[in-house]
Amino acid sequence: MTTIFIIFVSFGGIFLFGLATIALCCLMKKWKGSKATEQNKMVHFDEHKKVHENIVHGPNGAKTVAITVDDDLHVHEEEECVKNEKLGKASTSPV
Repeated sequence: MTTIFIIFVSFGGIFLFGLATIALCCLMKKWKGSKATEQNKMVHFDEHKKVHENIVHGPNGAKTVAITVDDDLHVHEEEECVKNEKLGKASTSPV
């Protein structure tokens, strides 16, 4: 009886230690992730898709459809976005 009690207590302690380790790892990832979100960069992107559909008649009169998709993606980093924006202050003059 005491052997079974010792085995269950040992496995329970190992199980609780594993849960505590997993919780600590999750908290550390969350803490590191919050620092990473503070360093966001401004990125602007343009995406253009062109779809071409070609229908070709086969030798037995069956139609074959060929679809071509062209995906064009342009990514502009923070420096180019700031150049394109107009920044200024509103001036107030006393009357």
